Amino acid sequence: MGRVCKEAEDAAVAACNGIACNEFTNCNGIQCNSFTGCSWWNVPCHVARAACVAAMAIARAACWVARGVCVLAAEAVKAACMIAAAVARAACELVNFVLDIVAFVVELILSIPILGGIIRTIWNWVTEIAWRAFGLVDFFLSWAGIRFRKKMYFGVIVPSVDGVVIASDADIMNQVNAASTFYDTTCNINMIFSGICHTGVPPPEGGLTVSCDATGFFNDWWLPGSYFEFASATCKFTDGFRRVIGYGAEIIIFIVRNVTPDTGGSNTRGCSFSSTHNYVVVEAGPAVSNFMASHEMGHACWLPHDSGTNLMNGTVPFTNPTLSALQIATIRWSKHCVYI
Repeated sequence: MGRVCKEAEDAAVAACNGIACNEFTNCNGIQCNSFTGCSWWNVPCHVARAACVAAMAIARAACWVARGVCVLAAEAVKAACMIAAAVARAACELVNFVLDIVAFVVELILSIPILGGIIRTIWNWVTEIAWRAFGLVDFFLSWAGIRFRKKMYFGVIVPSVDGVVIASDADIMNQVNAASTFYDTTCNINMIFSGICHTGVPPPEGGLTVSCDATGFFNDWWLPGSYFEFASATCKFTDGFRRVIGYGAEIIIFIVRNVTPDTGGSNTRGCSFSSTHNYVVVEAGPAVSNFMASHEMGHACWLPHDSGTNLMNGTVPFTNPTLSALQIATIRWSKHCVYI
C-alpha cells in the first residue's frame, strides 16, 4: 500500500519542480530606441536622448530587482512545496504501515491450513466480483476501444532449496520484460514490476511441484497454500492491505520447479486458478515461452484458453501473441488493473 505514497510524492515533486519564475526574463531587451539621430547642434534632442537612456537604465534595474524577487519567491514556494510533499509522504507511509500490519495479521490467519485456505478462496472471489461490478462501465468502454491508461502491479517470488534459488534472475526477467511490453502495447496498461524476492520461507514439496487440476486447487487449502500465502505476506509486505481489500492487488508470480500434468508429450509450464488466488505459478528456463507469465496473468484476470496466435492458446506462443478486444476489456476490468 505504501507504493501509493511514493507515487503521490513523485507526482507532487514533479509539480513542485515545475514552479518557476517565468516573468521579467528579458530585462536586457529594455532599450531606448528614440532620439538616435540627433544633429550635433540639436541640444533639446540630446537632452531627450540622455533622459531616455537614463529611463532605460532605471527600468532595467527595476526589472532585474523584480526578477530577483520573483526568483526568490518561486524558490521559496518550491521549497515549501517540497517540504509539504515530504511531510505528506511521511504521514501516508505511517498510515499505510499500520494498514499493512493489520493486513499481515489477516494474512497470517489466512495462511492457516484448511480454514484459512477456505476463507481465502471465498474472500478472493468476493473482492473480485465486487470490484468488477464497480468497474462495469470501464469494461464496456474498454471493449468499445476507449482505453484510458491503467496500471497493474506484479512481482516475482523465488524459493530456494538448500540455499540455492531454483531459477536464475535472467530467465525470470525474460518473462517479466515480455509481460511488461505486451500488456503495455496491447492493453494500454502500465505494468509496474515490484521486483524479484528470494524468499527465505522453506517451501513444502507441494510448493515446488504444483498440480494444475483439482488436486492443485484443494492443495491450496493445505500446506502448499499456506506456504504461498505466508511467503507473499513476508516478501510483499507493502502490498498486504491491497491484497486483503482486493483493489489493485499485485499479481504475484511464484517460480516453481514443475507444473503438472505432463502428459502425451505436452508439458504444462504454468498454472492459475483465476480469482481463487492472488498468485500464479510458472516454470522458468530456456524451454519456457517468455510469454508464460503473461499467459497465466491472463488466467488470473479471467481469460480462458483460446487458439491460434492468441496469448491464451494452451500451447503458449513464443512470439507475437495477440488478444481480442473482449479479452483486453476483461483484463482491464480485473481488480488487479486499476487507475489509482
